[in-house]
Amino acid sequence: MSSEPIDPVTAGGLAYVDDRMDEARAHWERAFLELRDAGQIAVAARVAALLGELHWSGLGNPSIGRGWLERGRRLLDQAGPCVEWGYWELARLACDRPNTAEVERSARRALEIAAEYGDTALHTRALADLGFALVSQGLLDAGFVHLEEALACVSSGELRDPWALSTTCCSLLSACDRAGDLERATEWLRIIRESVLMPAGGRPLMLGVHCQLALGGVLCTVGEWSEAEAAVRMTLDRTMGATASQRTQASARLAELKIHHGLVEEAAELLAPIEDTVEAAGPLAGLHLARGEPGLALAVLLRAIPVLGNDVLRRAELLARTTEAGLAGGSSEQAALAARQLRALATQSDAGVVDGLADLADGLLAASDGRIHDAGRHLESARSAFTRTARPLLAARAWLAFADITSSSDEAIAAARAAHAIALRLGAGSLRDRSAAILRRHGASSPRSALPRTLPELTARESDILAGLRRGDTNAQIAARLFLAPKTVEHHVSRVLTKLGVRTRAEAAAAAAAAESHR
Repeated sequence: MSSEPIDPVTAGGLAYVDDRMDEARAHWERAFLELRDAGQIAVAARVAALLGELHWSGLGNPSIGRGWLERGRRLLDQAGPCVEWGYWELARLACDRPNTAEVERSARRALEIAAEYGDTALHTRALADLGFALVSQGLLDAGFVHLEEALACVSSGELRDPWALSTTCCSLLSACDRAGDLERATEWLRIIRESVLMPAGGRPLMLGVHCQLALGGVLCTVGEWSEAEAAVRMTLDRTMGATASQRTQASARLAELKIHHGLVEEAAELLAPIEDTVEAAGPLAGLHLARGEPGLALAVLLRAIPVLGNDVLRRAELLARTTEAGLAGGSSEQAALAARQLRALATQSDAGVVDGLADLADGLLAASDGRIHDAGRHLESARSAFTRTARPLLAARAWLAFADITSSSDEAIAAARAAHAIALRLGAGSLRDRSAAILRRHGASSPRSALPRTLPELTARESDILAGLRRGDTNAQIAARLFLAPKTVEHHVSRVLTKLGVRTRAEAAAAAAAAESHR
């Protein structure tokens, strides 16, 4: 006996969660026409919203996506008050909407509609989007209250709609990523994998990709760079089902890591196809600064900052870079304006990292004006904030800035050695070189890294294996690339770890990076 045919809306949803985006599009386009022609305009509008998001983020067609959202809005104007207005408000993924104030307004309207119609899926999704918006605006305490309530709905199993479930998880993970909250990210990733991905056989793949991206972002923030690169690289595997938006984010994050390691040209190759996106602005500015092009860095930053609207956490990072680029390029007025904007953001935020960035900017400005006492006070406050919020790279920048201005040779050496220790731990090439230069200036030697500066002699095959470890590949991925059996790869990995004198794959990758940076 044949099973009953599946309606096109459901068929599109099944294709979506299986990452068959073009099939989902075809099913939903058919459903839209059938529903509209049958006079079911409110439901047709909801399908139009699905198509809008699918095109905008999934297929990389923003113009078509905007067109579908507008079609949905016109139909809802005809339909009048209905629950579908709530779904239309949340049609675009929160993490893809640069203006977080708009995300907040949409989420609050959706919450009201969900309460009126008793729609659990809409309520949960709106809670998560509202929490994400508040966290992005630097209101971490209020934001995480909403996010944790949404997480409770996800973990209880009461949220069944696959679209609402995956998009709710997207906002949950994006908030951890923005806040750099490793503790929450670790717990939430485990819950989402156990409650959502594992029961569905790892579907939808795009949610699995988002898990990896969020994990990579948090690991990068707290300085676990080898693990961060491994997590982000996984998302670019074609079998993972990443959307166009996710591939852009992954490329930008890999570029940022390359710049931290001093691999500037590799970063440039990753950024070349995405230089027009706001996601690339931070690493692109870092690339220009590393090349001694502060004017270009400033141009990139000034173009990107207005696009971010009220996204306090991302704006703060770019404003701090703007102060640095302005001072490096002789644009002191622009640097001072960015520092004032940063201080204003800090007063409206409870995120410690924003306080730290504001102090760092004020410290750099004071140093450039010769106000050494004020500079030292601000830089010490910045370093303390970055230490509390687990931002080791930023803490090292504050240490270095202080080492540059202090009149005490002992204080300069102590601060430079602190920065050097962080650089060695992270594998940050340019940071290590800057701290070493300050130490030499004061007649002090640089502490040595525990990692080997040169690699022991490896066979050609072992070198191939080490390259795979540095990419973050699994044994199965290395085996496929080298046409070997996974057991053979496992044997080679053990030999490589032994020869390098390290215990883990991440340590092997870090050793390879450290050795390359010393060539």
